[in-house]
Amino acid sequence: MSEVNYILHLNAVLRMFAKDDRITSSHRSLYLAFFELWNQKHFPQTFMVNSKQVMELAKIRSRTTYLKLLQDLKTWEYLQYHSSHNSNLGSIIEMFRFDITVVQKMNKGCSISEQVVVQKLVTINKHKNKHIINSFKQTCPKNEQVVLAYFKAEKRSSLEAKKFFNFYESIGWKLNGRNSIIDWKACARNWMLKAEEIKNNQKFSEPSHNRDNLRTNRNKNYGEPL
Repeated sequence: MSEVNYILHLNAVLRMFAKDDRITSSHRSLYLAFFELWNQKHFPQTFMVNSKQVMELAKIRSRTTYLKLLQDLKTWEYLQYHSSHNSNLGSIIEMFRFDITVVQKMNKGCSISEQVVVQKLVTINKHKNKHIINSFKQTCPKNEQVVLAYFKAEKRSSLEAKKFFNFYESIGWKLNGRNSIIDWKACARNWMLKAEEIKNNQKFSEPSHNRDNLRTNRNKNYGEPL
């Protein structure tokens, strides 16, 4: 599968949506939610999705509405959908390519000099895609072992490293569920500082068994009348 030129692809899809009277704002929202997940996974031919996650991204509350919109996009050949009958497994989505079609149409309708410009723009966009993908790879660790090694170098426990990795892996290495993490090591250091802060607070909040919380006189003479 050739690299996806996401700029040409999105422009082509939006033009098709504008010409397609059947498309509603809900269809657009659902498609863009799928596109966002496709982009995060670096444009594979097929990818697995979780319906709850997609519905949250598309701002769709009703599962019935979600399934109807999804069936529409499939019937109208904007994407392919393979349902999973196992509740523990996600469904498979295949996004149809529209960036290739755009380039082919432009090449047929343009002069040779214009075709050269088109090819240059496509090449530039491909380099931009690589830069964006590489930048994303740099913002998150390659795997759990990298995190374990980093925490070990900082003299932290492997359990803490696994908690850190599992937490951010589950939310797509984003802050507040929106912004991608720029430097995961800096994020890890903040995690360590926060863990230390919580640990210290727990120490101060724990009552001491040796401390006289009632502030009584330990040398009281119990022979004296009250």
